[in-house]
Amino acid sequence: MRDVINQSKELNKHILNSAEYQKYLDTKRTLCVNMDLCNQLKEFRRRNYELQNRQGVNPYDELCNLTKEYDELLHNSAVSDFLRAEQHICRMMQEVYNSIAEGLELDYLDE
Repeated sequence: MRDVINQSKELNKHILNSAEYQKYLDTKRTLCVNMDLCNQLKEFRRRNYELQNRQGVNPYDELCNLTKEYDELLHNSAVSDFLRAEQHICRMMQEVYNSIAEGLELDYLDE
């Protein structure tokens, strides 16, 4: 098990040094220079999350309205660059997780 942990720490170092992660950090720093912009994005995300996680409701119209309300923010270059970089790092991490789990057969139920 220790070997697996050590290798995961090596993987972590590679991720931290990856171009995708560095781009994410750079765009986050650029965005957060303007705290008002950063706070607006946090508020947009909070509201978006709440809409998407409502039980039994189709939030399509409300999400469209929210996007319209925040249109100017979402078209700000610092915000859009950050969101794009964040999407790239998340996609990379998803591929890493899938690669790690590939071929694993875990049965959580005793049958």
